[in-house]
Amino acid sequence: MNLLVLTPLVPYPPHDGDKLRFYHFLRHLKARGHVIDLVCLTRVKADFQYEIDLRQLCRHLYLEHLTDGELALNLLGGALMGQSLNVSSHFSPRLRDTLGDYWRSPLGRSVDVVLAHRLRTAPAAFEGNPGKPVVLELTDCLTAYAEQLKKHSVARFSRRLAAWWDYWFLKREEEEWGERAFKTCVVSEVDARALRELGLPAGKIAVIPNGVEAARKGPSQRPQAYPPGAATVCFVGNMGYAANEDGALWFLDKVWPRVRARVPGAVFAAVGGRPRKVLQKRHNGRDVRVTGWVPEVEPYFTHSTVSVAPLRVAAGMQNKVALALGLGVPVVATPQAVSWMPPEGRDGVIVAGEKGAFADGVVGALLNPRAARAFAARGRKFILRNYQWGESGRKLEEILEAARKASP
Repeated sequence: MNLLVLTPLVPYPPHDGDKLRFYHFLRHLKARGHVIDLVCLTRVKADFQYEIDLRQLCRHLYLEHLTDGELALNLLGGALMGQSLNVSSHFSPRLRDTLGDYWRSPLGRSVDVVLAHRLRTAPAAFEGNPGKPVVLELTDCLTAYAEQLKKHSVARFSRRLAAWWDYWFLKREEEEWGERAFKTCVVSEVDARALRELGLPAGKIAVIPNGVEAARKGPSQRPQAYPPGAATVCFVGNMGYAANEDGALWFLDKVWPRVRARVPGAVFAAVGGRPRKVLQKRHNGRDVRVTGWVPEVEPYFTHSTVSVAPLRVAAGMQNKVALALGLGVPVVATPQAVSWMPPEGRDGVIVAGEKGAFADGVVGALLNPRAARAFAARGRKFILRNYQWGESGRKLEEILEAARKASP
């Protein structure tokens, strides 16, 4: 099967969130013998350095950098046209013209199915498309996320204002593009239910959860950010993402002082992504470490005493929770961070929403690490039994094949 794949990011290196999910999908499809033409419209120009790695996954590759100026014009144009900021942000005349030429070329004529990653690529997937079926890999229900964000004062005012704007347009756009697509894929049943509430028929929606990779054999080196012998609390994720930043700041302001009062030698590490200055300046080199981007996240989990997911706004499956549990690391999480898990999956997670209870959970894991690891083992069994990348890739492949067969 020949696939045109559109994505608003460079799916490499596979560390977190969308990159992790989409990289594993592409790797599975490549291993199964499918031919991939990959189109990436990215906001991060530095990711162009991974071009060689991407070319190993595909027959044809197109990379384009969306500049700050282009983004600003897109947002203004989208506001005038009545589009969500999410969708309007990734318009590109160059990409439109490139895809027009592509569809007229032998490569384009050979395509069986279009796989559009994220809602913002949906317009490009359909414009100029000569009738090829489209599978929309939505991942999360953005309407549901915007609804959470606009109700809570957990982010900057500008983000809340954007959420109020986007909410009304996303309600329409997710239903409209979902109706046009052969199938819309999301990461959890929570997201599927939200799409059904918008009016998208259940038969148009497929749930494909993320997977968890098995821990590599042999011990890994202890990260330099972790002092030798110190009890360490980690929060791993893209710290430049608004929900993660808010969670880290809430933890530092409301929870961490309570933990330090009872476990004075403990260290907290906010690991990953591109944190803004508001979080960077909390790094003191002693009990608070803000690492920024790291080449591997697994050692930060395995060498920690406990992992936390202090999210007050969350959408989709939280890889930080699944990865930690899959490695057998105790997890303390807010209810929002585990909303994607069925009730039986939460038996191995310490769930706490209030600052005092959250601190109690962290302290308990720090003071009784063996008991905490034994408790986390229950969550590990559930994760490894139910979340495998091979199974997720198989589900996506079946949907793409069904789309190909349904095409006239």
